[in-house]
Amino acid sequence: MRQVSFIIFTVILLLVTGLYFQSYLFAQEKVNIEDMIIGSMFKILAKTFVVTVDIDKLKKKNIEKLNKMDEEKFKRRYAKVYEGIKDLPNELKVSYGITEHMPKEQVIKNIELSDKETIYKTIDSIPDKIIATQFKQYLSEKQQEMRKSDLVSRLISFGIK
Repeated sequence: MRQVSFIIFTVILLLVTGLYFQSYLFAQEKVNIEDMIIGSMFKILAKTFVVTVDIDKLKKKNIEKLNKMDEEKFKRRYAKVYEGIKDLPNELKVSYGITEHMPKEQVIKNIELSDKETIYKTIDSIPDKIIATQFKQYLSEKQQEMRKSDLVSRLISFGIK
């Protein structure tokens, strides 16, 4: 009985120590696991969307939008999109003709040639680190917005009272 208690105590001590010091002991692995979890989560969501959506209808709708869009508006929107995709692996950028100033015709061609299988392969080829970095950046921006709006609401309520 005493030996079982000692073993349980040792296991609990190891678990507590491991949890307490995990950021020091496994910092690199923790980051990679966190990125992998975030990346995998978004890849699953993206693939679920692809499974459930009518790809041909979506392609047609987006091609129509692009065809109606004037060149200046396209350049502004693509510049924002490019900020999010500029860090993709080179082989992926080359296969889709992704450049900083990709023409609208190339975007339309990429959409026309897409099918569910190529979309799945594209989703899988995006590194988890890129997805995680963008997600963390998005969260950070939203947190800042919330802090600002909270501060504004406090100032307004203070002025009203």
